[in-house]
Amino acid sequence: MIVVMEILEKLRSIAVDTARNAYVPYSEFPVGAAAATSTGEIYRGCNIENASFGMTLCAEASLIGSLVSNGGEGIEVISCRTVAGVALAPCGRCRQMIMEIAGPACLVDLGEELVRLDTLLPVAFTGRDMDIETTLKNGKWNPSNGN
Repeated sequence: MIVVMEILEKLRSIAVDTARNAYVPYSEFPVGAAAATSTGEIYRGCNIENASFGMTLCAEASLIGSLVSNGGEGIEVISCRTVAGVALAPCGRCRQMIMEIAGPACLVDLGEELVRLDTLLPVAFTGRDMDIETTLKNGKWNPSNGN
């Protein structure tokens, strides 16, 4: 397990540096993200825009892709920053992606504070929700009424 406060400034700096690599010809809003795993490995990502805006890749999604494709796991803390160093909260889509890979205890750097991911994404949809028997027991799905 890493000591979060000791690595936070490094993650913030890496996120800002990585934002400089962003491909943002349309928004001109470069964003970088950096995360540390429980083993101390650091992964990074930047936003990558596309003329068909729906295909744009957020910095956090780029980071998750790097982590997974390199065999990493267990994000413990993540920081997302602009080139100017302003902290950004992950969008809803990225919160969901981070939840899948890191889990509810992942710490998200909001600048003035570190917040657990489950605070930013309460009642998250997870793999547990895809288990029909568990879902039926919890009363979340009823095939007779189409829900």
